[in-house]
Amino acid sequence: MTHFPTHILVPEDPVFMTRFLEMEEPLLHSLYYLHLGNLPQDQAETIRRAYECWGDIQAAMPAFMAWHTQTAIVHAAPRRESDGYRLHSPSGKTLISLYAVEVSAESISSLTECLTMLEEAETGIGGPLAGALEEIREPQDRDLVDNFRRVLRALQIPPPPALLASVRHAAPAGPVREVSLDAAQHAEYADYRDRFCYLLSTGEWFTYTMHRSLYL
Repeated sequence: MTHFPTHILVPEDPVFMTRFLEMEEPLLHSLYYLHLGNLPQDQAETIRRAYECWGDIQAAMPAFMAWHTQTAIVHAAPRRESDGYRLHSPSGKTLISLYAVEVSAESISSLTECLTMLEEAETGIGGPLAGALEEIREPQDRDLVDNFRRVLRALQIPPPPALLASVRHAAPAGPVREVSLDAAQHAEYADYRDRFCYLLSTGEWFTYTMHRSLYL
């Protein structure tokens, strides 16, 4: 069995929050409330568990993380002051803050199981789940399963140890209001940023570089 870290790192990033919230609405919400009764019992139970686990992860995040979302990365708005802390580079530059969010291995594995099931339904021949996915996707014109995949992969990035230690006691979870990274921690931050933005991008260089620019 694969073991996932107790903590994940989540940036105060509107692009990420948009994609994370889209896992619930329209995808999991629609499957749960509109299609569950038409699915085989094992598929319905997998979706039910995934929806609950998504909610557990959302509840563990700082509440202010959802203050702003966006549908187009090129329209990203400047950051505002939040209820969190301020993160600084070794030179004193303000960075996008990262938050240590505690999750259970069960939450990640349940979401992974659900994603695998949805991927198989998309590549299979017909069936009620494939039909439900097509119905949900049509008015949105978005690849919702691919979005699910990218968000989950980003959440599974192992948090760099020194970087995680530097932010674990930062507000709002802890009393620390200002965190300054040293050179080694900042190198971990840059590597994490690049991996995070790459996994969330649609595979297009322009989308990746525009997202990454929010951190610079």
